[in-house]
Amino acid sequence: MTNDKSFFPPDDSLCGSVVWINSTPLRISETISQGIDSRIFNASLLQGGRDSAFVIKCYRCRRDGEVWKKAMREIEAGNMLRKCPHIVPLRGYSVLSEGNGEYWCVFLLFDRLQCLEEQTTDPRTALEICRDIALALVGMKKKGLLHGDVKPSNLYTDGEKWLLGDLGSVCLSGQSPDYGSRGYCSPEAMRGEACDIRSDLYSLGVTLYRILSGGRLPFCRLPCGELSREEIESAIERRLKGERIPPIPGVCEEVNRLLLGLTGFDRRERFRNPAFVARHAAELLNKSYSTEDN
Repeated sequence: MTNDKSFFPPDDSLCGSVVWINSTPLRISETISQGIDSRIFNASLLQGGRDSAFVIKCYRCRRDGEVWKKAMREIEAGNMLRKCPHIVPLRGYSVLSEGNGEYWCVFLLFDRLQCLEEQTTDPRTALEICRDIALALVGMKKKGLLHGDVKPSNLYTDGEKWLLGDLGSVCLSGQSPDYGSRGYCSPEAMRGEACDIRSDLYSLGVTLYRILSGGRLPFCRLPCGELSREEIESAIERRLKGERIPPIPGVCEEVNRLLLGLTGFDRRERFRNPAFVARHAAELLNKSYSTEDN
């Protein structure tokens, strides 16, 4: 296995360059974020104009490495899920050699959407997120796929609905994701066991817990940004060792039961059907918010 985790130059040399995707030129501007093996850039059509806000995800890697395989899996999954309305759509991609053939850049094009991390959420929004992301998982289940990294920073809104993005950790049902975020990972995924859609539902449950508790992961006394790494790790360990996730104070009993059904330590105790979760969240929305407050 080639260790090709990070080959990005430190000077953001891609900023200002032009990339052709779907026979369309796009100019890369500033870096939005940087992961272990990829970067996300703002981009716009070279000719400008309306509706030209995009982001480009770039993998820079060797063709014989694991990051190359990861990029190809993300492209394949994006193509498979194009018709799923609750998955951030892959608008196109291109693969370019840097010239000497040693490194390649894989560019993936997406619409620029607003991330959940930029949102202030309330119980109604949380139930809308639960409904819509469960519907995204319905689409993934139909294709025999697992997302592998459901978490707040991978949830987006187009202003009308919530969408699940970043398919970089995708794998087949029955496998264990190679990537994923420890704070949201299911116990079986952390153990490297075969996973099914219940692992993604578990991660959705932890995500909803954080939304509804003011930014706290289960067993954290404060929002994560106010805790040390050691305190967060201790809380994660309690969850991964099987402690039952406590109800959230101030949240109605029905929503707490929904969270419990998503986050059972033993997957046999969890909801197994994302379509049921979507319907249940919709029912709670209709029951609690059928009329606007005067």
